[in-house]
Amino acid sequence: MAEGKLVTDTEVDEPDVTGEDSREVCLRDGLPPLPANGDSYEDRLKLAKVRACMNLLLQARILLGNMIEKGEASMDEKMKEREQRLAEEKRLRGNLTVQEIQAVLQRSAPGEDEEDLVKLIQELKAKLVVELRKNHALDRKLAKLDKRIALLIKNRGNLQMIMSNMKKKDDEKTHKRREARTINLNSKAVENYQDLFYLLQTEPRYLARVVYQVSADQMESFLETTILTLYGDAFSPREEFLVLRLFQLAMQHEISVIQQVSDFLQAETVVPKMIVTYNRRKQGLDYIQRVLGPVMNTVLETDRNMELNPLTIYIKMINEAEIRTGEKTKLERQGKPEEALDHPEVKRIVDSRLEELTDICKMFVEAILRSVNELPYGLRWICKQLADISKENLPDATELDIQRLIGYFVYYRFLNLAIVAPDSKGAQLVKKELTPLARKSCVVISKVLQNLFNLRVFVEDNKPDTISMMRLNPFLEEFKPKVAAYFDSLIKVDDPEDHLQVNKYMELTQKTKPMIQISLHEIFQTHAMVHKHLQGVAPEENDPLRKVMVDLGDPPEHLDLTEEEDRDIQLTLTNRFKVDVEEESDADRLYAETKELLIPILRVVPVKTSIQRLNLMDVLEHGIKFARETQDQELNTQIDTILKNLGTLESDGMLSKADNYEGFIRDVALEVINRNAIRDQQKKEVVRLQTTLKNLQFHQTYLEDQIKEYNSYLEDVLQSFYQQPTSKKKKGKSGESKIGPFKFAYNDLVKRGVLLDSEVPVVSRKKTVFYISSDEPGVFDIAAKIGGVNVHKMQLRFDDLLERHYNNISTLQLEQVTLSITLLIHLLNQLFMKGAKK
Repeated sequence: MAEGKLVTDTEVDEPDVTGEDSREVCLRDGLPPLPANGDSYEDRLKLAKVRACMNLLLQARILLGNMIEKGEASMDEKMKEREQRLAEEKRLRGNLTVQEIQAVLQRSAPGEDEEDLVKLIQELKAKLVVELRKNHALDRKLAKLDKRIALLIKNRGNLQMIMSNMKKKDDEKTHKRREARTINLNSKAVENYQDLFYLLQTEPRYLARVVYQVSADQMESFLETTILTLYGDAFSPREEFLVLRLFQLAMQHEISVIQQVSDFLQAETVVPKMIVTYNRRKQGLDYIQRVLGPVMNTVLETDRNMELNPLTIYIKMINEAEIRTGEKTKLERQGKPEEALDHPEVKRIVDSRLEELTDICKMFVEAILRSVNELPYGLRWICKQLADISKENLPDATELDIQRLIGYFVYYRFLNLAIVAPDSKGAQLVKKELTPLARKSCVVISKVLQNLFNLRVFVEDNKPDTISMMRLNPFLEEFKPKVAAYFDSLIKVDDPEDHLQVNKYMELTQKTKPMIQISLHEIFQTHAMVHKHLQGVAPEENDPLRKVMVDLGDPPEHLDLTEEEDRDIQLTLTNRFKVDVEEESDADRLYAETKELLIPILRVVPVKTSIQRLNLMDVLEHGIKFARETQDQELNTQIDTILKNLGTLESDGMLSKADNYEGFIRDVALEVINRNAIRDQQKKEVVRLQTTLKNLQFHQTYLEDQIKEYNSYLEDVLQSFYQQPTSKKKKGKSGESKIGPFKFAYNDLVKRGVLLDSEVPVVSRKKTVFYISSDEPGVFDIAAKIGGVNVHKMQLRFDDLLERHYNNISTLQLEQVTLSITLLIHLLNQLFMKGAKK
């Protein structure tokens, strides 16, 4: 009997013994001959059948045994895989007991805990805070000097304009019309806008909130302002780092409001629109022209016909035949695409075009696949973030879903636009105008590639060309694994800090202020957008953005500027707010230190065997006994510190003894499981902090040198603007030349509008006289005398008065008098500036 074959009773046929000798029949059928006892042939036949049934049962039993054995093995394997999967999930979620954590630690290298990187990072951050405050003070001092110099120069220019006899324009009406069309921003408004756009650029959380408030009709222009203007069209590591942070925040927001990966592809969400705008920057355009340009130009050298609708080809063939012969064809014009494809000539044309289309698509695919490392880094990192965020937040997302999501953003939202319209502004692959046939070819090519990069084949639908396109499925199946591998490779990129060599601390040590070129329309539009949605964008009352918006006031009414009114201006972005490193609270810092302190202890203390699950306190008690037995005083001290820290953290509400510190143990487990990755990140953070500290110290030296230069320049400006001492000038106490004093009666200053109010008694005001003089440029002494007796003396700095005026402060409150700042500046200009009339 063949193996695995069961013999049934039908296989033992009853022989026809009619007219034959019974013995001969038995011999013929392989049965034993009839015995002497006279058993009939029928008895022997029954016996044979019984034997066959027994054999059948034996074979069935063996087969069933094999099946049970294989089933048990398969079940054991599945159970083992399930246990491993559950153990891995438990491990990744940090659901380990203290004993299991000890086992993990004691299997790893002990050298990992030699250096306390958490403590080192905290120390470096503390030093960084001190250096930041020094730098901030120096930076503000430098900015103040720069502003004062500018105000002095502007004041000198205003004075010369007032003193000169400029002729008026012949046609005042024309001049007024010209002024009406010119929209100017005063210097204070420019400064506030510089503060606004600095905050928007360096704190992406604002724009990540604003962008979801923008209406659909304003979205495109707003994204252009945000991505192309604010972060620049050309690649810069700093701007790239900042715009990628913006994308990260936007993606996190987007993922929180969708249910599945396909929502990214179907809904008109914000992130795809942001990515389209991002891809229009110079680096995206350069990639398209470099990679797709040569292929596209080769394809468009010939005016190809890529029509694949069999019915269209069939009807065209009939028309051409009738024109050529002058006779009406006997072929039916009406029909289905399947029927048209049965015609030999139509089939030949379709086959030829499909072969050509396959070759062209291969050229495009191979060019794209081999240029994965040339793809703009930012787009690759965005896709990586999309994949990571989707896996973390959408547990039902499959690997295929993630790959299709990447394909959607890389191909459909980037490459496809250039293939469909190679002559568009966003591609610029060809300079000549496309013929209708060429444009049709581009559409057909993009249709095939779109299916490929979506990892789909063509399926039957109601479209007439699908029957032909379905014949490309073998090509699609061949390249699908290669495209999937391309997607996997595409997202294997370093984090921005490592790739761009930029980090959040570098903003603190920049010597050159960032600048943007922006139109008035974009400025006013952004102002209006932030003003309208301020509550949602900056909900906290003390938010820096709110302070800037208060200074800016309401947005201008003339948002719709004509082409003549609109113009570009350059803004030098400045930060007027103190920059601090985010510092952990004392409780957070103690929590991290306690974790770091516990890990080496769990590594050293032997695992205590117990049938019960041990908690943290059980293990620490065992550690105290172990320290006593081994006379390890250091270990004992460390455990005492941990116990003390646990008590402090419990009183702060950071953990609870009621659950045996399970939350804390889970965090320790996650720390241990991800130890290598965390230590790598900590080491990188240490390097970043050390580099930043070094750069800050260099930057301090630079700022101090700049301040010296600015002070020197300020003195030169003051000297050049003041009258030079003459023989009529008096000598000051130091022996240097002194200008003045100039004498003014109390009522004289009141009439000039300089003196607004005072505490001088009314009866004494007629006897009150003020003397104004200057021992050094820009510094004025004002002495008040009543009846010849000195009653008060004050000193004013001219650059301080100009700064107060710039900040819209109209009065100067002194100890006993209140002065008008604008009229006081006017008076001092008259008395002390060169060329001023007394």
